[in-house]
Amino acid sequence: MHFRVLGPIEASGAGGRARLPGSRQLALLAALLLHADRVVPVDELVEAVWGDRPPGNAAAALQTYVFRLRRALSSIEPDGNQRLTFTSGYRLRVEPGELDLAEFREHVRRAGAAEDRPEEAAAELRSALALWRGAALTAVSGRYFAAQAARLAEERLTALEERFAADLARGQDAGLVEELRGLVATHPLRERLRRHLMLALYRSGGRAEALAAYEDLRGTLVDELGVDPGPELTELRDRLLRDEDAPPVEADRGRPGARNDLPGDIADFTGREEEMRRLLDALPAGGGSAVVIEAIDGMAGIGKTTLAVHAAHRLCDRYPDGQLFTDLHGHTSEHEATDPAAALDALLRALDVPGEQIPPRLDERAALWRAELAERKVLVVLDNAASAAQVRPLLPGASGCLVLVTSRRRLADLDTAGTLSLDVLSAAESAELFGRIVGRGPAEAEPEAVGEVVELCGRLPLAIRIAAARLRTRPAWTVAHLAGRLAQDYQRLTELATGDRSVAAAFALSYHHLDEDQQRLFRLLGLHPGADFDLHAAASLAGIGLDDAERQLEHLVDVHLLDQSVLGRYRFHDLLRQHALGVARTVESEARQREALRRLVDCCLHTAFAGDRLLFPPRQPIELDPPSPGSLPRPLADETSAMAWFDAEHAGLRSVQQLAAERGWHRAVWQLAWAMNTAHAWRGNGQDDLASWRAGLAAAGHLDDPACQILAHRRLGDANARVGRHAEALDHLQLALTLAERAGDQPGQAHAHQILAWSWERMGDDERALDHASRALLLFRALGNPVWEADALNAVGWFSARLGRYEPARASCEAALNLYRRHGFRIGEAATLDSLGYVEHHSGRHAEAVEHYQAALELYRDLGNSYEEADTLDRLGRTHTAVGDLARARAVWERARDLVRAQRRGGVADRIQRQLDELPD
Repeated sequence: MHFRVLGPIEASGAGGRARLPGSRQLALLAALLLHADRVVPVDELVEAVWGDRPPGNAAAALQTYVFRLRRALSSIEPDGNQRLTFTSGYRLRVEPGELDLAEFREHVRRAGAAEDRPEEAAAELRSALALWRGAALTAVSGRYFAAQAARLAEERLTALEERFAADLARGQDAGLVEELRGLVATHPLRERLRRHLMLALYRSGGRAEALAAYEDLRGTLVDELGVDPGPELTELRDRLLRDEDAPPVEADRGRPGARNDLPGDIADFTGREEEMRRLLDALPAGGGSAVVIEAIDGMAGIGKTTLAVHAAHRLCDRYPDGQLFTDLHGHTSEHEATDPAAALDALLRALDVPGEQIPPRLDERAALWRAELAERKVLVVLDNAASAAQVRPLLPGASGCLVLVTSRRRLADLDTAGTLSLDVLSAAESAELFGRIVGRGPAEAEPEAVGEVVELCGRLPLAIRIAAARLRTRPAWTVAHLAGRLAQDYQRLTELATGDRSVAAAFALSYHHLDEDQQRLFRLLGLHPGADFDLHAAASLAGIGLDDAERQLEHLVDVHLLDQSVLGRYRFHDLLRQHALGVARTVESEARQREALRRLVDCCLHTAFAGDRLLFPPRQPIELDPPSPGSLPRPLADETSAMAWFDAEHAGLRSVQQLAAERGWHRAVWQLAWAMNTAHAWRGNGQDDLASWRAGLAAAGHLDDPACQILAHRRLGDANARVGRHAEALDHLQLALTLAERAGDQPGQAHAHQILAWSWERMGDDERALDHASRALLLFRALGNPVWEADALNAVGWFSARLGRYEPARASCEAALNLYRRHGFRIGEAATLDSLGYVEHHSGRHAEAVEHYQAALELYRDLGNSYEEADTLDRLGRTHTAVGDLARARAVWERARDLVRAQRRGGVADRIQRQLDELPD
């Protein structure tokens, strides 16, 4: 395939050029191509597509455009849709040679590598510039793309300047004059273009014109900016006044014997292209007014020093007066952190300052250091910094210097520093690094095992290097064997050690630099069974206040022992979690571990219970014991905050329920199943609800409480029905009904009949469904609960409509709607409006049907019930089709399809897709 952004945006393949109608479709493709082969967050894509005015359902609308883009890619290449994938954002896979922007940058890179071979450099730059077909990103607009287009235009202009430099070095003088005149007229403040023009004019015999070009620029700069031309241009003017030629490219290689203390570059350095680009982009193109400071931070083993050293080797030529490296020992076991005064002593001696001239006081040494660097271009790597206070005295003051600082903690308080926080490598980069170390043969023979190994290493460079080194020194091992050893959680960190290198040892250094309270929280967090957690869960595990917990969590984030990728939620790197868990099991007694976990379970249970009460107030509540001392359940304000909490904690709650089961806390297990039930239903998480209630029923079997067992059978029956396991559903529901009848449990009987009604409907027997719904209605009326009565009235109305009895159906549904509104039960109101929409549609009253469906959708969206929203959208699409409004039908069906896909309701999604395919264009 071929993708183009350097001009009109295009995608083409064997099937021709992709049809991409509309500016938003082009904007989506352009944003993905600007970040080709990288995950682009949904928020960034929304900004690219809609700018400052995204729709209320932007994420869902974006899914529609993604679907259309996948379809467009499939039309020009078989399986082209598979290039566009989703993880935490969207990623468009682009192969080498397919994207004009990537080709342009590769030609420019090659030209830079051929700086001393002007013929070759000029050819590469001409090839790069030939890829441009006009202004970049044509046909997309907005602030997002304006910034991107400006950046690309700058890249193009810089490449053009480099091409002129190469041509001047080749002696191509006179032939450049007219082209340079035109560019100078377009970019009158561009000093490098003016310098090229002056040289070309002078070498073509136009000395006076060259000097006039300088004076013209000086007048423009003084008038518009109040400044004079830079020193390089002024020096060239002076040389021309003396009738002296000047080289087209200044190449100051530094004084002889300039000090270079850099460690050797890593031969198998892999990835980090974006990080390298950020570092290089931070450097001023033509000098600056202040020293450039870049602080590189990240967790232990992430590759901070490797990146800094690699970047320093790449930049040696820019800093010809010396390249200095010093280890500040911020996180080492053999040394205390280096005192700044001692570091300055070593740095000054590296600049050949005699020892007797180095003053004793820190401030005097810092002043001497700045003075020594005032007229030099020096690159300084300050590795393994403990804090900003340690680094500040070591910073030069000269504008020609660069300082690269690495640290395990974020140096946010280091003034004027640009910061670069390193993440783990991508899957592809991790596999590439592993292959470079073990050799192409073994890696290519077992690609799936390689992928498993690097994931088990958490894509942490240090872990990958150690794992690959172990494999390389054990000829009898296969990659799959190594993966099997790493898959044993209890020994993974043990496996990741070789010689004097160990992942666990690297983590231990970070741990030992924490204070006692921070160490305790860190290891107790390792007991958490979920992938991430919030402040209340962390505080509950440690049994401390929220303020203390937040302060300690933020410190753990600062030193990269935790990550906070989402506001308010924290997570470990997988290997750090293993380390924290190992420390907890070593340091904490079994009793203290049990108490911490009980506080966590109670925090989750009581928060989930409160959330369920907000989502479904009429539901008969269960009784909970008070939370353990020190447990801090999270307060939830309303339905929206409750649903947001359930969404964030979805996977974690299931893990906590499993933990409770392993600990034998049976009452908490079935209570968690109950508390998660409504949220599972609203989100269409049928399989999770099924698993949750299987655990709940097993736990209820250990309790001497028939009511728990009746409820568990009933809910497990409903969960089975929702995922299409109808035989199992009927077994559990009939048993629940029988047990309720034996116990004289009238509410239990009524609810069992109600769920049996919906189960029979799913099996296509609406008569039986209506019979059970009618029995439920009689029982609920006898109980005097108006909301339960309304539930049954709505069910009776729905099943009556399904049987074609529209007048009694309408009457039942309207009675239900009145009850729901009278008692402020909005989810029931939405369900009944949906039922009335169905009744009106089949009665031929399509306008009324649309009105009811739209009202139901507003409530479902406000409540966050995407499961029912999808079903209502499906029915609304049928009404639009019935009246010939095909555009609206397509829009609502596309939305419904995307929702049910997200809910993993494959059969429903396929049916809706067939409906879409059958719509005429």
